[in-house]
Amino acid sequence: MWHVLFRFLSQRQTWISRCFCWAHASLEQRKHGMRVVVVSTLLMNNPALAAAPAQVLPLETFEESPLHAFPAQWHVRGDTEAAHTIYRVMVENNNQFLHADANQQAIQIGLVRRFSPREFSVVRWRWRVLQLPPNGDESRKETHDSAAGVYIIFDNTVFPRIIKYVWSTTLPVGTSVTNPLYGRAKIIVLESGTAGLGEWRQETVNVYADYKTLFGAEPGEVHSIGVASSSSFTKSRVIADYDDFQLLNMEAWRTDNTPEVIIPRPPATTHE
Repeated sequence: MWHVLFRFLSQRQTWISRCFCWAHASLEQRKHGMRVVVVSTLLMNNPALAAAPAQVLPLETFEESPLHAFPAQWHVRGDTEAAHTIYRVMVENNNQFLHADANQQAIQIGLVRRFSPREFSVVRWRWRVLQLPPNGDESRKETHDSAAGVYIIFDNTVFPRIIKYVWSTTLPVGTSVTNPLYGRAKIIVLESGTAGLGEWRQETVNVYADYKTLFGAEPGEVHSIGVASSSSFTKSRVIADYDDFQLLNMEAWRTDNTPEVIIPRPPATTHE
């Protein structure tokens, strides 16, 4: 699974080390009747912006990508041809989203988006799982498959620290584990099992606080986000959807009125 990414030590390039910058312009678009503004990298690094109240910055809505095709601006780690069959932009009720259908496959894709987790501590997205990997258990190498996973890549592009948020088949909600395939990656279970299967779920996570809890240190810059729906270890098929990735500063999170801002979960049970 994620171990495929870390074979970069013997290869020349990875999608997390490639230099793809945000467009230095503002993009306005409408989605679900709400106006959002994509702010350039220069603005995101401006302390004045970080101090401003209620900042919500869209990372990806998939509205600008062509339908039935691999999403624009996303990059593949692994087999590009296979990734283009696994991940495609689809539409439902006039809303575009990323659809993933992996049959005994494990390929990650990533989007380079640099930001300070101290300034924008909260990441939000929606996902929907339609089919789980049987007996998937992210704490074990032999069954390390997730129907849906979202990665936040921190600190550097050579030996990064990573938090992976998953919809697990078997691990309870609130579990946190060290990735058995890469010791500098931690996994947090946000959803588990068949509860909510086939339903869109909104997730909102404080990546700054999670990093400090999991790694016991201040996080560096976030370099990229990634997603992976994997089924290679369990020799199965998984199906999931992703949409509406956003950044929020703490003031935006505190004043937000969106339902399910943070889905409650029990205290993390850490397994090394």
